[in-house]
Amino acid sequence: MALFLVERDLSHVAPEQLRLEQREVASACIQLKAQGKHIRYISSAVVPADARTFDLFGAVTADLIKEAHAAAGVPYARVVEILDLTPSFLARGTSRPKRPLERAVGRSPDASHPKGTVHAMTANSAPELARWLVDGQRLFGVCLETLEQASRLQARNETLESENEMLREEVARLRHRVDGLQADRSDMVAAFNDLAGHVTQVVDHILQKSEDGENGKAV
Repeated sequence: MALFLVERDLSHVAPEQLRLEQREVASACIQLKAQGKHIRYISSAVVPADARTFDLFGAVTADLIKEAHAAAGVPYARVVEILDLTPSFLARGTSRPKRPLERAVGRSPDASHPKGTVHAMTANSAPELARWLVDGQRLFGVCLETLEQASRLQARNETLESENEMLREEVARLRHRVDGLQADRSDMVAAFNDLAGHVTQVVDHILQKSEDGENGKAV
């Protein structure tokens, strides 16, 4: 699969909305993959100074990336193909803080706001949100890997079920054939017994006539 970068504008996107959109895109990718299409949501990163995010995907074509975003209802600025030139000797890991999103964007966990209110990203919240995204991308990666493994296990289970059904049909066919052979054997045994009885009667008749002929000569 090729690598694609999706650029999005976050200047008017609240942290809660960004979290929701990421989940929707990830879900759309999983649904497309279940249809046999090769696509994977890999990671996300934010440029705080520009209030923009860059999502990394693996897919066969850019059209699959656009299809996933259309299905999720998530807008984007552009989709471009990129090349991964990361040296193999570099460790792919990043340290990150363990803070909840509410504290990261500068709100108290107990702070309340009217239902349905959208808080746009500010210059102060963008750096904290970027650190939260780095922490969240790994969680998405683990979830996607788990779902992919579940899909593989389900496909394997369906294959085994199909093989079991074929074996059951083969066993039923062989059992029917054995029943037929047993019926043929019974018929052959009965025919042989009839033939043996007939031969015995013929031999007895011949012996009886022979004895009668000898008795007549003696008289």
